[in-house]
Amino acid sequence: MADKKVKIGFIGCGGIANFHFAHYDNNKIPEAQIVATCDLIDERANAAAKRFGAKPYKCFKEMLSKEKLDAVYVCVEPCAHVAEMELAALEKNCHLFVEKPVALDLAYAQKVESILLKKKLIHAAGFQDRYIDFIPYMKNWVAQSKVGFFNAYWVGGMPGVWWWRRRDTSGGQAVEQTIHTFDMCRNLFGEVVEVSAFGRRGIITDVENYDTEDASAVNLKFESGVIGTVYSGCFIRGGGGKNGIDVYTMNGRLEYVERTSLTITEPNRTFTFKVGNDFGQAEDDAFIDAILENDQSIIISNYSEAVKNLELTLAANESMDNNGKVVLLNQKRSRARRS
Repeated sequence: MADKKVKIGFIGCGGIANFHFAHYDNNKIPEAQIVATCDLIDERANAAAKRFGAKPYKCFKEMLSKEKLDAVYVCVEPCAHVAEMELAALEKNCHLFVEKPVALDLAYAQKVESILLKKKLIHAAGFQDRYIDFIPYMKNWVAQSKVGFFNAYWVGGMPGVWWWRRRDTSGGQAVEQTIHTFDMCRNLFGEVVEVSAFGRRGIITDVENYDTEDASAVNLKFESGVIGTVYSGCFIRGGGGKNGIDVYTMNGRLEYVERTSLTITEPNRTFTFKVGNDFGQAEDDAFIDAILENDQSIIISNYSEAVKNLELTLAANESMDNNGKVVLLNQKRSRARRS
């Protein structure tokens, strides 16, 4: 593939797709070309097609049947994955980039993962924070520290898109939004074995068709023994939210401000890193590089990691819905392997 461009199709041309479009504008990735765009809203597909000189479609099946694509981005709302566009793309042996959450049905996501691995196709998922330039340093500092516990947060306002406000279409805040924070916790501390969570409703009363949690607290226990709580809240109005992770260790404290900075306080010094790279661009660059080199290891956030994040956040929902019942993730994985 070294002598030709990677031909890309997009399924979904809304908000998050435009995040990726910006990384392909002005020939920023000269080895790739967006040749097809698909969206149920004609204006979106047409605008994206005009932007890249691509062909617009309304039906992803028609796009996949008519276009010879090397790779497909799936950038749709969480509930839309029931249309099984990933499976349709895999039938055409397309490499796959799926935005988070990769599904609301864990069994479906595991099926997609199984086919990706069997076919040895390149796969990536939209957890762009892993590509921030100081993350390797942060991981190394945590690995060399005796961590007591952490607190993590995604607390702010409610997104305005129609599907976000309902648990059945978004999965709820933990699944759709705070999943970025859960992913970074897994990236830092390893795999989770126990989840216990509580949710709170009744704060937001003036939003039509709203039925998800206003706030939640999810307690996590990791295989390493690290413990911590991840807080979510979408009720903030007028500022005052918080996004990031605070880690408390025997010899210092780490404060990660989501997509902004890292501050480490040790007994005799405090030092701060600011984000110094375009980590979204790095994410899309890595996807194309991995395809060209046929090297999955280039991808820092792959589909399998996204499936683990989905399993974790769905377990949080299960616990919330059952008065804080402890959910054991290692048993869930064992049952999945047996089935």
